[in-house]
Amino acid sequence: MATKVSHIAAYLDDLLQAHAFREEEPENGLIVNGSQPVARLGAAVNTSFFSIRRAVEEAVNLLLVHHASWPYIDLHLKERKEEMLRAAGISLYSAHASLDCAPEVGTADSLARLIGLKAEGRFAKYGAGLAGVYGYAEGMFSDFVQLVEQALNVPVESWTNSDRFGRVGLVPGAGGLTNMLDEARVLGCDTYLTGEGNMYTKLFAREVGMNLIFGTHFATEAPGVRALAEHVSEKFRLTWEFIPDQIDIL
Repeated sequence: MATKVSHIAAYLDDLLQAHAFREEEPENGLIVNGSQPVARLGAAVNTSFFSIRRAVEEAVNLLLVHHASWPYIDLHLKERKEEMLRAAGISLYSAHASLDCAPEVGTADSLARLIGLKAEGRFAKYGAGLAGVYGYAEGMFSDFVQLVEQALNVPVESWTNSDRFGRVGLVPGAGGLTNMLDEARVLGCDTYLTGEGNMYTKLFAREVGMNLIFGTHFATEAPGVRALAEHVSEKFRLTWEFIPDQIDIL
């Protein structure tokens, strides 16, 4: 059953409270309106040329992404990507901060479910919401690292900085900001999981005594996009496909 793009976009706007995030990030919402009714949904982490080409090949009518094509990141590629979508009649909806902070279908909740973390609450202010969750995990840190690696299906990096393990804070994607780690520490977390960080992330974790795991930006955020696409497909009775992008470079 085909559905108007505007109906799906309005539903997503309401579900994700997208309007609350648009002042800081206007790209939360419908970016390209391909005009044709939606019978098949595509979901991807990135608005990449690879994702667009696959969407065309798979006869996708609406591409739902986490990362828009931002002018300050993609530069001159942004216009080319959006023109490719318009030429193919494919609509583009981006859910970035709005998905990071959404309950249930959001990136943090979806990652927590995937790794079996019993979420207790939220933290890490991001725009109009909170992008992280914290809670309890069983076993030893080494077992948890292995579980995360298997769940994400990518090699992960980990650092043991504490003798304790059991209370985990996670912020998917680029959640390696030291203020987020410190907020998790204040909440009693001995372990922090994110997609990626830098030298300061690793140094801070070591000096405050927090175990640290990097699970890659792509892999830690993909569960949220998948969860959202599955929810939309069930709501509107659409077929859908997850487009995995070229994760070897991500």
